[in-house]
Amino acid sequence: MNGIYWDCDGTLMDTEKSYGLAWKEHLSDFGLEISEEETRQWVGIDDRLVHSFYAKNVNLENFDKTMASLGKIIEGTLNERLMFQDAKILLEETNNRGWTSACVSASPYELLKNKLIKANIFNYFSYVIGGDQVERNKPYPDIYNKAISELQTTKNIIIEDSPPGISSGKASGSFVVAIDRGIFTKDELNKADLIVDNLSIDIIETVFNSL
Repeated sequence: MNGIYWDCDGTLMDTEKSYGLAWKEHLSDFGLEISEEETRQWVGIDDRLVHSFYAKNVNLENFDKTMASLGKIIEGTLNERLMFQDAKILLEETNNRGWTSACVSASPYELLKNKLIKANIFNYFSYVIGGDQVERNKPYPDIYNKAISELQTTKNIIIEDSPPGISSGKASGSFVVAIDRGIFTKDELNKADLIVDNLSIDIIETVFNSL
């Protein structure tokens, strides 16, 4: 059975910058000013690690309250227009072919679920898992291992846009397609099995036929 395991932020949806700016705004409320460039280092990283890092410098609320605050900041920006069109088309086409899809994100589950619902794509996925549902988040393979184990797919393609996500996917033993959204260089994405500038059903079908 074919399985496609989608990252969310930066892969399905153009939300990487939104999260970075949300962290920037939230930290500013606590008197800590950071640059947009600094937020780039956290793309694809477990929010628990981000929270732990900044909690050493300012008196942040606990993790759950911080995530709720970030969610409120970005909630107004979440809608179908944030979907990358190539991802939206591919998701629809793979669904029409009966291939199994899962959404596997480093973001906490409730935030992830809200994003997918706002984008009207939650029901495309047979399984959705967030980074707070595993002990070790990306770049470790645990989150992909858990999703694959849950769905019992035999041919697996992981679609990612960031180095931590690619490392997570490769460590799970799966074929990783990296989508270049212009945030990272090709060199930073080079651990993927395949790097593409646009997602298409032809690419995915060719990979499945090779597995």
